[in-house]
Amino acid sequence: MPNLFKIDFVQGKTDAPDYNQVKHSLADTATNRAIISLSVSADKLQSVSNYSREPKRLVFECFPTAWIQDNILSGSNEHERYISHFEVKVYRDSSLFFSGIIDTSQLSFDVSSGILKITCYDKIKLLSLYSDLTHYYSLTAGYQPIWILGYFLQDIRQTIPIATPYLNQFSLPTLNIPSSTSLVIAHIDYDDLNQFPNPTNGWTYSYDNSGWPGPIWGYLFDMVSFRARFVFAYKKIIKATYPSPATTRYQGRYRGRIYTFYNNICPVVTEYDEKTDWVEDLASLSNAHNEFLGFFLEHGIPENSLYNNLVSGGLLEGRAYDSGQYVDHWIEAHFHGNLFPARLSPGKAYENYTDEQTDNIKALQAMLMLYNATIFSNPQGQIVFKNKDAYTSAIINIDADDVVDFVTKRGNPEKPQITSLDILAGDTAQVQSLIKDYLIDFHDSKWSCEATIDQLSKYNLTLQSKIRIQNQIYAITELERNYQEDEYKVKAWLI
Repeated sequence: MPNLFKIDFVQGKTDAPDYNQVKHSLADTATNRAIISLSVSADKLQSVSNYSREPKRLVFECFPTAWIQDNILSGSNEHERYISHFEVKVYRDSSLFFSGIIDTSQLSFDVSSGILKITCYDKIKLLSLYSDLTHYYSLTAGYQPIWILGYFLQDIRQTIPIATPYLNQFSLPTLNIPSSTSLVIAHIDYDDLNQFPNPTNGWTYSYDNSGWPGPIWGYLFDMVSFRARFVFAYKKIIKATYPSPATTRYQGRYRGRIYTFYNNICPVVTEYDEKTDWVEDLASLSNAHNEFLGFFLEHGIPENSLYNNLVSGGLLEGRAYDSGQYVDHWIEAHFHGNLFPARLSPGKAYENYTDEQTDNIKALQAMLMLYNATIFSNPQGQIVFKNKDAYTSAIINIDADDVVDFVTKRGNPEKPQITSLDILAGDTAQVQSLIKDYLIDFHDSKWSCEATIDQLSKYNLTLQSKIRIQNQIYAITELERNYQEDEYKVKAWLI
């Protein structure tokens, strides 16, 4: 192969009349190298950490043309944060392999040699450049995973006129919780409401019939918001009598709980507990009773729904919610099915019903960690959202003669910084524990290889390609192309 490069400078300012037009080109020929040197960082499913991401970088050197001096070096054609209006598309032997932005803060011109060094990044760089952007996450039904990325990129586009194309290749994974080991997602004790004062000091205690014989409990399923609520209500009236002089007193005891579940099993818990003073007649407890019912009404549960609409269990998007009890002691809510939510509720605005803003980057990081997913850029410049284990189906056989060097090693599992899930609505403690175990198991003691493979044109390797070397099948997690040596440098997991 001739190994000739061409770099097109394309108008990337979306509100410019010449948007997306090629404004200038540097092109190698067989007799003249317009591009003095060029290097590109590896394609990676992940960076040094299993749970973070970094942009792809391309650096090239050239002698600055008049157009480059006027439009790149001048600093007059830039967005904020040192992003040039002009983007690059880079070709090797007429094949596009990189699209990205120019970082003008890293321009370097050597006056003695007259050589200009230009540093470019794929558009994943924008996510770190605009990590200070926030978003009001407020959709009632939550956000599909791809929407988290999409809204972040939209917020960038609303800040500067730049295209941020992306491609969704993500499939919702499965982490099945069996019904035999269902999760306890709510536990409410109430046996203390049934206990009589001790010592009695001569009083006789009993339960008055104006109280409830047992608690009311069950679910309300909202098929618009795709959200489950678990409700518990218990009213107990204690009657006390004294023989001489004959005296009767009453005490009302009330307990209410509303568990609103976000992200499948992350509850926001609203509580009501009240114990009245001892009163001489039942009518004196009517205000306490009304206040108890008012607690539920205030949170969208009218009296009729409390008495008639609660159900012991049901399905929500294929996930099962049920409940159980230990009579006179406690009530529990349970969950089984796919732990991964089809929709996410990022941010605390869901909890406090305000317009509280949430960092886009934190929502994105939590989403990628939760689903063990990743983002990377393709040659066309699209940011691809994909599962880490979405390997290609075809296996590429690598000839032994083309393997320049080959080393296998066993990985050491890295403990994920699972607290990034704190940004999700609700109490995430239980989901953090489960996802942490899931991620450690995914990465635990994986055998991997590092290999150098000759002949770039012979093998069409990409991230997540499956390759066979020495009768073992590996999935590529990092891929670097050395155009000078005509070889790949590969890191891959044994599968």
